[in-house]
This record gives sequence, structure tokens and C-alpha cells, in this order.
Amino acid sequence: MHQPFFEDLMTAMYPSGLLHTFGVNGKISGSVGAVGEMQDVLPIIHSPRGCGFHYRYSARRRHQPFYNVLTSNLEEQDIICGGENKLRQAIRDAWRRYRPSLIMVIPSPISDILNEEIRSVCDELRLEGIPVVGVQSELFSHRDKNYTRNRIRALARQTITGDNRLEMELKGCGFTEALYALVEQVMEPSAIIPHSVNIETVGWGSEGKVALREIETLLGRCGIQVNTWIPSAALSSLVHAPAAELNLVKRIRWARRMQEKFGTGYLHLGDAGRYTGLNGICTFYRDIGQALHMETAVEPVVLGARAQAMEETAEARRRLGQARTVLVSRSIQQAPFELKSYVQDYGLTVSQLCVILTPESRKNLNLTPELESSLLARIKEAVVLYSPQTETIINPDEAVLRAIFSEADAVVGTSDFTLEGMGAPLIPAINETTSLSFASYVRTVKRMCRRMEHATERSSLLLGKMSFQSRYYPLYCDNSNLAAKEMWSRMWLNRKEASE
Repeated sequence: MHQPFFEDLMTAMYPSGLLHTFGVNGKISGSVGAVGEMQDVLPIIHSPRGCGFHYRYSARRRHQPFYNVLTSNLEEQDIICGGENKLRQAIRDAWRRYRPSLIMVIPSPISDILNEEIRSVCDELRLEGIPVVGVQSELFSHRDKNYTRNRIRALARQTITGDNRLEMELKGCGFTEALYALVEQVMEPSAIIPHSVNIETVGWGSEGKVALREIETLLGRCGIQVNTWIPSAALSSLVHAPAAELNLVKRIRWARRMQEKFGTGYLHLGDAGRYTGLNGICTFYRDIGQALHMETAVEPVVLGARAQAMEETAEARRRLGQARTVLVSRSIQQAPFELKSYVQDYGLTVSQLCVILTPESRKNLNLTPELESSLLARIKEAVVLYSPQTETIINPDEAVLRAIFSEADAVVGTSDFTLEGMGAPLIPAINETTSLSFASYVRTVKRMCRRMEHATERSSLLLGKMSFQSRYYPLYCDNSNLAAKEMWSRMWLNRKEASE
């Protein structure tokens, strides 16, 4: 694989949720990230030069080298009169100077406002022999603002066991738009390779590339071949991606288009609980086997790998079972799956489940009393099913937290450092993400065991001496930041209230 962008989406230093909330992000960042994964593909942002300067150094990978990014260098006159000539010049100059395998043109807010015909310019220059394609904006802003709200409504109607599937298209994601352009303008019909898959490479957790290679190895033991990695591959490989029988995808919009155009099936790897924990890993491989009509070949491999994972983690799970923990969750929709994972996969005793639901999160999710009641009922159902001895507490105050923490060996499920020094050590949840490989599960259980046995309360953190507030975590609370937060809330959290 060319670059480790996909490994950096869920690192402890720059978690994806934090970047989507406060980081230098947006559609350009996603598109540049996708193109940066491809070998010998050069992105040109149709924008002023500042966009190229900022986005070649992405917030998602600050500790990695710069991306190679060019711009069409739009200036005031171009923005007023139109910038298509500047774009033609930028493409021709890039081809003359660098001769990449492919040039991919990425739109910017400026070109979206101008309604620039990026695709037509690219079509015109391909007639000159320049290999260039254009990414098309699906929405002006970064992703559909109703996506999270619609998704949580759908999730509330599903069972907590995670047996159901939840497929929802996400429009306006720059990463998805770049992959969609690959399907539309780069991929070609290819002879089908029996028992083969493509794997989308972004969003696999902190172990990233290691877990993907382990998945490839186990699929190989089942007789299933990985055709290519999307988009982390050479252009020649991406061109023939339709040779695979099945796509394993995190985002479905481009996969649905690939199915429409080439007949390639897809398996959506959503986070609705179906693939949570060790049993979820088994379900993942069984679903692939079913999609490829290879159930009899896959099942014995899965059973053997599961048995080995249980044997390798038996002692760690036994020791973890002796610990008394408090689970803190800031996600009312994911709390049932978090409880299931900590109890079933690690063997922990969870004495209390504390769900933090702030007024801001209620507003952001558009939680009506009925919807909130449904989500809380799911949590209670999960407690009865997975951990009947667990007490559920919604929005506990500091006094309650200190009281229950004082009786616990550790607090799990959160990386909120504002909870440090309140009576129990914190084990950051970001490091306990299990990818869909059996080896990843084994490492996670053993890592959890080591952390539990060596956990210490950190009451003197430098961060603890700064004025962070748990309600606005991880925002530093001074007047400027709080004013920015208020402006953001007015712009975004109130955006749909009139229509809803």
C-alpha cells in the first residue's frame, strides 16, 4: 500500500471524531486523502493557491510527509469571470512537468459557487492525450447535514443484537466523491476473477494496515483472493477493480454505483453492531462466504480461528474478569454495543454504565422525547441481555461520578481526561478498538489486560490544570473558544429546525 492514511484515522493523537469536529477538514481534505492513497496520481484543487498550501499538510496525518498537491491558482478576476481557462492551464502545466499516470481535479467551495464545468474541461483535455478526471461535488457543504439524524432514527428501530444491517448513503463526503469519480471515469469492465474481493482501505482502526493484511491472510486460507485495495493501489490495479466479485466497503455510495455500472456486489461494513466483538468478526467472514457462495469453505476456517483466539486470550480474560469497572459512554446510540463488547469480549464486570448526553448532543442529533426514550430503552435492553448487574445512570454529576469511581478498579469507554483524578484510573477507549481480524481481537484483549493491571490514577496531569470542561470536551474554554462554539452552534445546530 502506498501511504498509511488509513492507519491515521483512529489514532490516539488524532481520532477521526475530533478531526471532523474541530480539525482542518471538509470535502477537500477527504478528496486529497483519497488521491494521496493512489500511486502516481496527482491532485489539482480548482481553487486559489491557499487551498493547495493548507490541504497538502492534512490535519489527519500531521506526522506524515506532505501530499503533492497543485491548484489552479484562482485569483479575484477568475472568481468573478470564471476560472475554466485557469484550470485548463493548470492541467496542461501539470502534465508537461510531472507526467503522472493520472491527474485528478478536486473541486473547492469557490468552484462550486461558480458552478464550474470541471468534468467538461477534463473531457476536453483527454482528447489532447492528457489522462485527467474530475471529481464532482454531490453537495456544496461537507456531507449531508441530516445524515447523522436520519441514521440514529433508523438505528433506534433496530434490535440491539446487531443482527440487522443499516445501509445509508452519505452525500457530500469528499473521500466518497473521489472514489465515485474512480468508478465513473477510471475503472473498466474486466474479466471476473472467481472468489475475489476488493477492500476499501480507510476506516479500519488504529491497527490499519496490519489488520488488513491479517484479513487478507485469513481470506486466502478460505480460498478468497484480494484483487485490489481501494484506493490504496496503483492506477493499473484500480482500473481493473471490477474484476472482483465483491467489494468490502465502509462507504456505500460509490459501491452502489460500481454495482450499477459493472455488476460488482458489495458488503457494507457499518458500525450498527453486526460486526462488533469476536462474534462479529466471525459474522464478517461468514457474510463474505455467503456472498461468494463459499460457506462450506469459510466455516471451518472461521471456527478454527475463533477457537484459537479464545485459547490465546483465556488467561487475559480470566484476569480481566476480576476487575470492577465503570463504563462511560458519550454515544447514546452506541452504548449498547460498547457494553456488549466490554462484557463479552473482555470479560469485565461493569458495575455502572454512565451515559453522557449533553444539551448540545441532544440538539445535534435532533433527539425528540420519543426518540430519546427509544434509545434509552435499547440501553436497558442491552443491560438485561448482557450485564444484568449493571446500573444505568444518565448524566451523573461530579459527586455521583466520584462516588462510583471510588469503588471501581478502572473507568473504561472514554478518553475524557476531565474525568482523571476522580477516584479511578482511566483506560482510554480509543486504544481498545478491535478490527475485523482474529489477531486484532487477541491483541486488544491482551492490551486491555496489561492496561488494567498497570493502570494508575493520573491526578496531576498538566491538562487537568487547564480549563477544559467535560460538557464541551475536548474544547478549551476561554472566551474566544466559547464564542466560536456558540457561533458554530447557531450556524449548524439550528440549520434544519425550521424545516423539521
